[in-house]
Amino acid sequence: MSWRKRSNSDWLRALPGVTEDEPLATRTSFGIGGPAEFFVESGRVEAIERTIAGCVERDIPYLLLGAGTNLLIADAGVEGLVIRVVNRDHSIEGTRVRAGAGLKMMRLARIVADANLRGFEFAIGVPGTVGGAVYQNAGCWGREMNDVLVDVAGFVPGHGKQTWTKKDLHLAYRTSALREGSFMGALVVEATVHLQRGDGEEAKRMMAKLTAERNETQPIKTKNCGSVFKNPPGDSAGRLVQAAGLKGLRHGAAMVSTLHGNFIVNEGGAKAKDVAALIERVRAEVKRRFNVELETEVELVGRWK
Repeated sequence: MSWRKRSNSDWLRALPGVTEDEPLATRTSFGIGGPAEFFVESGRVEAIERTIAGCVERDIPYLLLGAGTNLLIADAGVEGLVIRVVNRDHSIEGTRVRAGAGLKMMRLARIVADANLRGFEFAIGVPGTVGGAVYQNAGCWGREMNDVLVDVAGFVPGHGKQTWTKKDLHLAYRTSALREGSFMGALVVEATVHLQRGDGEEAKRMMAKLTAERNETQPIKTKNCGSVFKNPPGDSAGRLVQAAGLKGLRHGAAMVSTLHGNFIVNEGGAKAKDVAALIERVRAEVKRRFNVELETEVELVGRWK
């Protein structure tokens, strides 16, 4: 490809902290995927912004990575530069909470409970980062980021720093303009959410209850990517997969969870191609049985062709 010029490779190698052929499987909740051609990890927002701008100027493909949830990375790895965003700062002013994109949602849920704020308990079931949660409008138990989000500070190559409202981001069920719209490739720097004052201890009890329920109904202790499919309107992807008799279906070392039909687990050594094949087998059977097209919530990235 055009970006693979010696000068571009030299520029990437000169970035502070950059590595080559960096394994990515250990940086995903699935434990699956090939290496990044080039990889850098940083919590310094301005350095990340400069790096993204430099990639765009040189036509170097780049992938922004947070906690590595909701991702299936190709066995052949990821072309160009993978940037892992780890800015985890946060501040609380009254009922408004500002959090860096690299902060884990579960961690933030505990932080705001300690501050006697309510309305963010659902985040205890979201394993990704704040940035990733904005990117896909993540949610759990009937609540999602759209319910609490005020605005998002971001960076768009060629346009600089910006602040986006919920309307700007076109938040919808498990998607946004960052994932499939006008802001694709933009960086989420931090997000501000609005919560309510309340009993923090009650919030912690609620989160403990929700976590216990989740442990009983989802394969939390396995290597997985979270929900594989979006729920069809008025139905549940997990219910459809179970009704089709697909729990326990295997392809290589990838298996549809016997606990919850909307999870695929890596039993040890699963390849991305195994998971992708299993996804297509499930989609085909649900389509055949119920005439429902399941859309994937998990995002396939990297060199699939």
